[in-house]
Amino acid sequence: MFIHIYLDHNILDEISKVRLNLKPSSEVVWVYSNESFSEIKRSGDRRFLDVLDSIQARKLEIALDSEFRITGRAQVLEYRSAHEAYESYLDANEGFETDERSDHEVMARLFGAENKTQIISHPEVFEKNIKALLEPLGLYNETMKEKVKQVRNMLDDFVKGPLQDVGKLEDTRHALGSGRGRAGNLAEKDNPVQELWKLISKGVGDITEDQYFGFDPVDKQGYQEWPMFLGIVGCYTVLNHLGFRPDEGLAKPESIPGILSDASHVAHAAYCHGLLSRDRRLLMKARAIYRYKNIGTQVLTISNSRQE
Repeated sequence: MFIHIYLDHNILDEISKVRLNLKPSSEVVWVYSNESFSEIKRSGDRRFLDVLDSIQARKLEIALDSEFRITGRAQVLEYRSAHEAYESYLDANEGFETDERSDHEVMARLFGAENKTQIISHPEVFEKNIKALLEPLGLYNETMKEKVKQVRNMLDDFVKGPLQDVGKLEDTRHALGSGRGRAGNLAEKDNPVQELWKLISKGVGDITEDQYFGFDPVDKQGYQEWPMFLGIVGCYTVLNHLGFRPDEGLAKPESIPGILSDASHVAHAAYCHGLLSRDRRLLMKARAIYRYKNIGTQVLTISNSRQE
């Protein structure tokens, strides 16, 4: 039986700079995902594809249903050249490019960014993005247009109302009871997420623990049961918001893509035996999430010295 170890993008960077030496193994399968390709595409640096090929890394694929919704299943595929797989990834996503900058502005605003003016255009950009995605497929009919319009109106109310009132992130954390390092101090606890809930639960209203941390949202967007993958991504964001070993640059829109990629890597790694990263903030959040949901993935790191 193979041991599947998922590689964070910074591990690929370490290998490319000859600061870490991983090799193909008869016992360990090094694993990556489409999120790895997403990071490569953003950087425009294809040397990471050479790294993936040099260690014979294999791609983890999340299973989707007939309506392209995430299921609870995933599969580590047979080895295929990362260069070939990347070209297939680019081909599959050709023509589906959307303007994500507005989404990043909104998320940064939730983290306290001073961009109240920039977020006003978000509802309009949302409508244009949906049209760009669905119209080429013949799916942007009158019924869909009406649904999109309803969502746009709700977004308009949101960005002009509650989102304008979001204060500084540290003030929000202080109000919840997780500020001044109190959340981070729980990192070494056996189940940090449960400990966090004890800390903040009195101040969050009539909501369950799973609902607050993103594993059981009230609006399941058509899902009968919210996928664990999406729950992990949501929980990662909540931990950042509470100040639990938070990522840097939360209030900077340009940092949001990398932070979202980190959350996605943690979610992908939940289908593997281990997650290898040199980002200790990411690993502490991953450990907390895995402990909370009884996920067996082990968090692994490397020292600063060269690894052989």
